[in-house]
Amino acid sequence: MGIIQRQGFKSSVISYIGVVIGIVSTVFIYPDALEIIGLFRALFDASVLIGIVVMMGSSVSAVRYFPKYENKQNGHGGLLSWLLLVSAVGFVLFLLCFPLLRDIIKGFIFKEENVQFSGLVVYIIPLTFFLALINLLSRYISNFRLIAVPAALEQLTIKITLPLIVLLYLSGWLTPEGVMICIVASFAFAALGMLYYLWHLGEFKLTKPLLLKDKVARKEYSWYAWYGVLSGVGSQIAFRIDGLMVSSMLQFQANGIYTISWALSEIIIKPMRSLANIAGPLLAQKIEENKMEEVRDIYRKASLNLTIIGAGLFFLIWSVLPYIFRLMPNEDIMTQGTYVVFFLGLSQVWDMMTGVNSEIISYSKHYRFTLYLTLFLGAVNIITNLLFIPMYGLVGAALATCLSMFLFNAAKLVFIKIKFGFFPFSLPLLLVFAFCIAAWMITSALPESRMNLINLFYKGAVFTALFGGAIWKFNVSPDINHWIKLGIDKAKGLVSGSK
Repeated sequence: MGIIQRQGFKSSVISYIGVVIGIVSTVFIYPDALEIIGLFRALFDASVLIGIVVMMGSSVSAVRYFPKYENKQNGHGGLLSWLLLVSAVGFVLFLLCFPLLRDIIKGFIFKEENVQFSGLVVYIIPLTFFLALINLLSRYISNFRLIAVPAALEQLTIKITLPLIVLLYLSGWLTPEGVMICIVASFAFAALGMLYYLWHLGEFKLTKPLLLKDKVARKEYSWYAWYGVLSGVGSQIAFRIDGLMVSSMLQFQANGIYTISWALSEIIIKPMRSLANIAGPLLAQKIEENKMEEVRDIYRKASLNLTIIGAGLFFLIWSVLPYIFRLMPNEDIMTQGTYVVFFLGLSQVWDMMTGVNSEIISYSKHYRFTLYLTLFLGAVNIITNLLFIPMYGLVGAALATCLSMFLFNAAKLVFIKIKFGFFPFSLPLLLVFAFCIAAWMITSALPESRMNLINLFYKGAVFTALFGGAIWKFNVSPDINHWIKLGIDKAKGLVSGSK
C-alpha cells in the first residue's frame, strides 16, 4: 500500500484544496447564479455521457491492457497510439451524428423556460472532446502510479476558473455564451497540461500499435472496449442522469440547487476517486499476476480507510449544514437542498464502504458482470427518477440515486464474495460508526452562538477533534495514522524550513 498511500495522500491534498475553493464558491457565489450553474451542469453531464461513447472503451482499456504491453523501449506496444486513434474515430462518428443528437438534446433539456439557452447546445462538441481527452490521459498516466499532477489539472483548473467565470457573468462582463466559451477554454487548458505532463515523463510515444498485427488480441480488446462503453454509459445513467432529469422536469434553476447540493455531498467521495485512480492499475497488475491475496488485502484496507474518511465527512457536513445554508445569499431557496445532501451523501458513504469493488471486477475475467448490472440499474434509476421527482422534487432525484447506488454496490459485494471469497468489511467498521454517532450527538448538543460563522467553525472543529482523536487514539487504521503522521511531519518540515 506504500505507493497508494503516497500518491493517494498527495492527490487527496489536491482534492481538498479544490474542496476549499469549491465550498467558498458554493456558499458565496453560485447561489446567485443558479440558472447558469444548472445550464453548465446539464451540458457537462451530457458531454460526459457522450464522451464515454466517443472514446469507445479507450479509458478503461488504457488500464486493463497496459500490464500486457508494458515496455518503455517500444512505447508500451503503441498502446497510446491505438487509444488515441480509436478515440479519434469515435469523435468523428460523433460529429457526423451531432445534427440528430442536437435535436434530441434540445427536445429533452431545452424546453419551456430553458429554451432561451437552446443555441448553446453546440458547446457539447468541444466539451465532449476535451473531457474525453482528459479522462483518457488521466487513466493512461495512472499506469505509471502518478495521479497527483493529473488530479491537479483535472480538478483544480475548473474549481479555480468556474467561480471567476460566474463572477464575470454576474458583473455583466459575460453572456451565457461567453460563460460556455470560458469553461471550454478551462478544460482545454487541463487537457493540454496533461499532454505536456505525459511528454515531460518521457511517455508520450506514438509508435505503431502491436494490436494491428495481432488479430486475436484485437478481438479480445474489441469485446472489452465494447463492455467499457456499455458499462460506462450504464454507470452514467445510473448515477448522473439525475441532473439531466432535474433540468428536463424542473428547469435549470432547480438543477442549480441540485448541483450545489451535489457539490457539498461530493466532498465525501473525493478521497475514493484519488485512491481508485492509483489502486486501479495496481489491482489490474495483481489480478494479471494472480496475486489474489494481495488483491484481498488492498480491498479490505481500502474499505476501512475510505469508510473512516467518508463517514467522518458525512457526519461533519450534516453537523454544520444548517450553518452553511445560512451563509448563502438566498438561504430560503437553498434549504431545499438539505435532504438532497443527506441522500447523496449517504450513497457516497456506502460507495466508499464497499471500497474498490468495481476495479476488482472490471480488471478480472468477470468484467461483464458490471456491464449487466449497470445497464439494469441505469433503467432502475430512470424509472425511480420518473416516479420520485414528481412526488418529492429535488429530494426525489437524490433518493433515486441513493437507491441505485445501494443496489449497485450490494450486488457487487455479493458477487465478489461468491467468485473470489473476499469480503471488505471488518469489525473496526463498528468502531468507526460508533465514534461518528457519538461525536455528532455531542456536537449537536452544544449550545449555539448568535454568530452563524462561529457556529460553523466551532462545531465543525469539535466534531473533527472528537472523531479524529478517537480514530487516532484507538489506532483503528494504521494507514490513516500513518497519513496523519506524514502530514504532521511535512508541516513541521515546512515550518522549520521557513525558519
